[in-house]
Amino acid sequence: MGPHVSSSPGHGSSSGDGVRHYSPIPYRRGSFDYEPSVLCQCGRKAGLWISWSNDNPGRRYLKCYNAHSGGCNFMGWFEGPVHKFVRGLLIDLRDTVWGLKRERVELKAALADAVVKMEQQKEEISALKVENEALKAANKASAQKSLMKTVLLIGLAVLAAAAAVFMRLG
Repeated sequence: MGPHVSSSPGHGSSSGDGVRHYSPIPYRRGSFDYEPSVLCQCGRKAGLWISWSNDNPGRRYLKCYNAHSGGCNFMGWFEGPVHKFVRGLLIDLRDTVWGLKRERVELKAALADAVVKMEQQKEEISALKVENEALKAANKASAQKSLMKTVLLIGLAVLAAAAAVFMRLG
């Protein structure tokens, strides 16, 4: 796995894998909320960031705020390196947070897809209900016609039987 670096919440950096990585946690204070001020080679106050690289996870550093847009190359560590054990823990926690954030994005997308599919199915169900009601009405009309034909045939049979009786009698 290549080094992962993240500067500020709004300034993610690309790692060797071509993926932009952001701080796994929200910053507790702004990039310029530190004293004493340290000026970069541009003469401006350098921003205080947190490294999330494999070599320096959680280690704070100073960097020209405009380095990504034509500023200077100023960079300096704000504090010493973290202990090897703590570095391993921070990397594991960072990777877990990034994994959970990716999973959250995937789950949100899956949920959105499921909602769209559910709405489509609701529309299909409504159309099928309308079709079912039309078929019920057609079945009822067909049953009524069939009943009327049966009654008519019975009536004709009774009429023919009555006519046969009258002819014998008459």
